[in-house]
Parts: sequence; structure tokens; C-alpha cells
Amino acid sequence: MGATVSSLEGVCLGRSKKVLLDYKFKRTLDRVTSLISLEHLNVNVPAWNSELEIFWMKGLGFAADSRAEEVCNRVKAHGGSLQGLVWANAGLQQVHMPVGEPSPMESQSPPGFLGLAYSDIKALRSNLKALSIDWCEVWSQETVQLKELGPPALKVKSPTGVTFVIHAVKSLNSWLTPEGWMDQKELQEQNVSLPSSTPSVCLGIPYMRFMCPAGTAAGLARFYEEIFCTQAELKKGFGSVEECWVPVGASQWLIYREAQPGEAVPYDGYHIAIYINHFVDAYRRAKERQLVWNNPRFPNTTYDTEDLAVKHSEFRILKLVDPMSGEILCEVEHEIRAASHPGFCAKEWLGNKTESQVALNM
Repeated sequence: MGATVSSLEGVCLGRSKKVLLDYKFKRTLDRVTSLISLEHLNVNVPAWNSELEIFWMKGLGFAADSRAEEVCNRVKAHGGSLQGLVWANAGLQQVHMPVGEPSPMESQSPPGFLGLAYSDIKALRSNLKALSIDWCEVWSQETVQLKELGPPALKVKSPTGVTFVIHAVKSLNSWLTPEGWMDQKELQEQNVSLPSSTPSVCLGIPYMRFMCPAGTAAGLARFYEEIFCTQAELKKGFGSVEECWVPVGASQWLIYREAQPGEAVPYDGYHIAIYINHFVDAYRRAKERQLVWNNPRFPNTTYDTEDLAVKHSEFRILKLVDPMSGEILCEVEHEIRAASHPGFCAKEWLGNKTESQVALNM
């Protein structure tokens, strides 16, 4: 037997008696999604040096997460190949950068870009200039418009090729949460934050936009509907190019934009992490379609059985498949986590159901 769904709403219980709590939104969303938070992008870097430190921490104003060293040591102790690890916080979202992975995985950069939000674009421009970090205007095909954000203000690329499009956020002094933009001070008082010595200047990652092969946007929408019960939107982007917009939480988006016919879309092993509700149901659907995947870089976490997935509060998918045809559309590793995963930034919002309370309802 695997995990058992309890009659207590929003809870599942594994054979190990581990409780997995769903996240209950505090307001009615204008979207249908089981995805709670698009938390991080993981991209390898060859070495951590002063150029990267200046770009990420001083230039973009990310903040070093104090948990990275412990996680790195744990992975290495189980035979993982990484030699170091940096977690850079952007509000309540992150970029993870494993250091020293072997070739050809030593450096990664997704085909696309991440949106970043700041309260003061003028100050950011001045800071980048003072640090001799180049930035440029945003091309029309790279424009993403969201009601909570100002128009794209500038574009900047990391020393290893990760591209960002910068926006001003309309809710000043706010962080992006599963509930949308909320006051930073209020969140800290509720212990909804990520550990760092100082808060990041960057206030959040409202979207990630990746390229996908021509003709796959509709199939990707069906994939998220089938596996995650999430209704993606098909939109026409710049030049009437088809895009698949996957809603996450109240305000985030995972966006796929189709490449031109015949244009290759490279995949170099980067991954994204999302938190979801109905974790066990999603695992079962992915397992049935033989999509659950173990990344050999992280030998301490495997997901061959439902009990293992529940034990780790996570599983992974590599191949995104059209459920209608069975066709492999593209590869983008998803690290899929339950809200009860210890890394979830809003654990304080999960309520106080206990294991004994769940057992009484079995």
C-alpha cells in the first residue's frame, strides 16, 4: 500500500504516518491551479568567484540563503557530484547554483528568461552601472505584461548566461507569496521568509518564460491539466507566436513560448521547483504515465515508490508529455514538492493539524 488519503480535508497520510498538508488559499483565486509556488530555478555554475558574487549579491541584490551549505554537505555525503552550492534569495523565491558539477553539466542557462521585480528601477540601474554590469533595453518579443508589474524596464544577463527581464512592482515593500504581493514587514512578523543575514533588494520572481518546440504549447497545456489539474491559458504572444501560460498560486506564471518551426530548443539540465497541492494524486498520475524520474545528481532522494515520494515530500519529472498523443513535447526537470516540504517558505500558513488529529479521522 502507498499513502492513504484521509477523510480530513487537505491531508494525506503515508504508511510511515507522515502527514502531508495541502495549502488552503485565503481568498478565492481567479484561476484553477493546484500549483502553489514557483520557488526556484536551479542552474549549475563552474565555480563561485568574485564576478558571480558581485553580479548576484551586489548587482541584482539577491541574498545568500544560509541553508545551502548544510544541503550541499548532505548531498555530498550520499555521493552527489556537486562541490559547492549557493542559494540566492529573491524575496521568497530563489536561484540555486550548484558548483563544480562535471562536464557537460558544469554550466547551465535556460532558453528564455526570468522576470524579476524591484521597487526602484532607477536605483537598480545606477547600481548596475557603478558595478560595471551591462544591461540593455527589452526586445518586443521578450515583453511579458502582468497587471501587478510595470512594463519591462531593462534586461540583464548573468556571467554564465542566465537572462533576466526587470520590472518595477506596483506594491512597494512587498514580497511575492502564494497569495500574491504582500507587505514584507507583515510577512516577517508571521515568520514567512527565507533565512539570510539581510533581506534581498530583489522582491520576487513573478514568472519564468522558457522556449518550447514549435507546435507544443497546446500539448503542454494538456500536460498540466492531466498531471496537476491546472488549467493553463493559450495566448498569442509577440508576432502571434503561441504561448502556454501555466498559473501558479495567485500571481505567478510559468510560461512556454513556441520556437519557430525547425528551430532547436536546447535543454542542458536546468530545473525548476514548484510546490503543489494534492501531492499524492499528482504522483500517482505521473507514475501511471511512467514520468517519475530520479536525478542521479541527488542520490539521497529517489522516488520509485509512493512511500519514498511521501517520505521526501517531493518527486521529479523530466519529460513533459502530451496526454492525448503520448508524444514527448520537451524536457524540463520539475522538482515537485508538497506544501509540507521543510523548504516551503509559508509553513506558518499551513495550520496546526497534527498526526494524531489525522489518525482520528482515518
